[in-house]
Parts: sequence; structure tokens; C-alpha cells
Amino acid sequence: MYLQFILFASFFILVLDWYYYRSVKNFTKNYSTNLRATLRISYWIFTFLVITFLIFITTYFINKTAIPKFARTYMMGFIFMVVVSKVIGIVFLMLYDVQSLTLFIKKNIIKKFYPKKIEKSIGRRSFLKKSVIIASAIPFGTLLFGMVNSAFDFTIRKQKLRLKNLPSAFKGLKIIQISDIHTGSFMTNTPLEEAVQLINKEQPDVVFFTGDLVNDISEEALPFIDTLKKINAPLGVFSILGNHDYGDYFYQSDDVEGKQHNLHLMKEIHEKLGWKLLNNEHHILEIDNQRLAIIGVENWGHGHRFPKYGNLEKAKKGCLEEDVKLLLSHDPSHWDAQILKEHKDIAVTFSGHTHGMQFGIEIPGFKWSPSEYLYPQWAGLYKKNEQQIYVNRGLGFLGYPGRVGILPEITVFELG
Repeated sequence: MYLQFILFASFFILVLDWYYYRSVKNFTKNYSTNLRATLRISYWIFTFLVITFLIFITTYFINKTAIPKFARTYMMGFIFMVVVSKVIGIVFLMLYDVQSLTLFIKKNIIKKFYPKKIEKSIGRRSFLKKSVIIASAIPFGTLLFGMVNSAFDFTIRKQKLRLKNLPSAFKGLKIIQISDIHTGSFMTNTPLEEAVQLINKEQPDVVFFTGDLVNDISEEALPFIDTLKKINAPLGVFSILGNHDYGDYFYQSDDVEGKQHNLHLMKEIHEKLGWKLLNNEHHILEIDNQRLAIIGVENWGHGHRFPKYGNLEKAKKGCLEEDVKLLLSHDPSHWDAQILKEHKDIAVTFSGHTHGMQFGIEIPGFKWSPSEYLYPQWAGLYKKNEQQIYVNRGLGFLGYPGRVGILPEITVFELG
């Protein structure tokens, strides 16, 4: 599996760079001979360094060893930024090639030659050819800014939740939700210390953590236990597992022992944090003999990409029919696929998972992210009939070590 990945990734990068190299040649054609040669050679050196890095990373998976943090987060992130920027530049290069082909057909096959139209077409082609590098530079600069400026720009979002038949004892209850910490992406404790201070400053009654404590393996969370255990909520911190918490992206499918070790350690970590891990189970909050059910399921993702470990029927067993039920379920696709259809007694679902793809636009009255093409519910509050879901944008990051437009989130709910 790993060899196939290396071969595919290397082939993709070589093809991408071979095609993009035309724009590099065009961009440097008026430079001095030495500078032109230096830039062009450097371009290919960088390409082969990327392939070497991919091979280097794969050896860690083969040896079942954690990837060095800086390499996992920032080196891979930088490569992601470069590849994305090149792909966007290639769109302009492809448009140039399409126009070149169209012009060739008109001149040599159809034999229709209109000087003025041909002149305009050549002008457009020249513009497209010159725009490739600029088209790549803009997203690269934007992503770089998001990495430097916004990765740890923790944002408090306040949301009132109106719930039918909410017992009076729970009106005004303050719940904080955090999600997708991805501790494997943090180089130091400092950003998380800041996040914990912001959480505690809000003085929540209850805290929900909706999955993805780590990137690949449970060991990533060990250096952050002393920081995260400082989260304080008098009625408890309740947590669930996300798709990254099972070790499925590190251990191969037949490595049962490795996955069992990972899951056992993950449960130990939640216990050391003082978090109540709800693995297909529930907890009843009681105030003045009134009840509120907090239900947690293991990861349940619609489609084939993500596991379906969650069992909501099992988690609800023992709840009363009249209980107002709050559900923690990591993947928001669970809501449309199962909860709305089969579990109409779930008042609110709290999810994460999407990160809002860490890229998008959010201004008053308008929000957009590529995430919306994958998830109908991808950030914020959604309602259907009397059921609601809130999708948290995540506290950490994964893949790309930054945020553009979609900031890391701490959500403060007030029940009413």
C-alpha cells in the first residue's frame, strides 16, 4: 500500500511539475543566462526534494513510528501550499493551451483566418501565459498569511439554543463546545494554554469535546495532558472519539494489535484529562430532580471513507422517552444520514470534523467554503423541523498548518 502511494504521488508531482515548468521557462526567459539556469535547476531540485521527503515520511509508516512533528505539520503543509498554488496556476496554462489548439485548428484545418480575431486571440493567449506565475503567487501568499497570522486566532462564538420542553432547571445552562484539537499539529503547549484560558474565562457549566484529539496516534496527546486537564466545568467535561482517534491512518487494516494499543491509550488519556468519554453511552445531568441526557457515539461517517463505529440505539438505551437529548457525534454527515430519519428524539447534535476546510469566507450574511460541496452542514447552526445541529469549526488544524477566513473556534451555548 505504501509503495503504491509513493509511486502515485511521485508520478503526480513529476507530471505536475513538468507541465508547470513551461511557465517557469517563460517567466525566466529574459533573465541573465546564469540566473535563468540557477532558477530552472533549483525548480527541479525542489521537485526531487519533495519526492525524497515523501519517501522519508513513508518509512515512518512502514516502521510504525511517529513522524517528527515539524515534518508532519510544516514541511507537509508547505508542500501542500506549493502544490495547490501550482494547480491553480496550471488552470491558466491549460486555458492558454486550449486557445493555442483552437487557433491552430482555425488556421490550419478549418482554413478560416480572420486577422482581427486572430490578433485578439493572440493577445488573450499572451495574457494567460504571463498570468500563470501571478495566479500561483496569490494563493501561495494567502495561504502563507493564514499560516502565520490565523492558525491560533481562537474565536469565541456565542450561540443561544432554544429547546422544546427543556426543564426549567437547565434554562440558562452554559455549554462550551470544542472540537478537532489535533494535538499532533502543535509544536508547543503555548497556543493550547491560551485556548484553555479563554474557555475557563467563560465559566461554562459543561464542556463538550467532539472528537479528533490527535492526527494519527494517541501518543501525540501525551505532552498536552497537563494543559488540557485545566479545562474546568462544574458539571463535567464530556468527550467522544473522532475518525483520527482510532489509529486507522497510521496502523494498517490488519494490524489489530496496534489499533487496540492505540484505542486503549486514547481511553487512558481521556481518563487522565478528567473527561467523561462517551463511547456509545450516555450520561444524565440532574438538577432539582430534573434531567438532561447527554449522549455520545463513536465516529459514524456517511459513505465509505470514514468508519461507522457509532451505535446510537445502544447509546440511548436507558434514557427516558421524555428526556431532552443532546448528542455528541463527530461527523455531521451522521445527522442527515441517520439521526433525522431514525432518531427524531435527538434535540441537538454537536459535531465537528469539517474544520470548515480551514479556508473560506465568513462575513455577516454570507459564508462559503469548499467544505459545503462535501457537507450540507459544515459550520454553524442548522435546523430541520424541531431538530438542530451545530458544526464546530475546530480548534486545531490538519494538513495545511493555518486558517484563511475560517478561524479556530470555541463555541459558547446558552440553553433556553
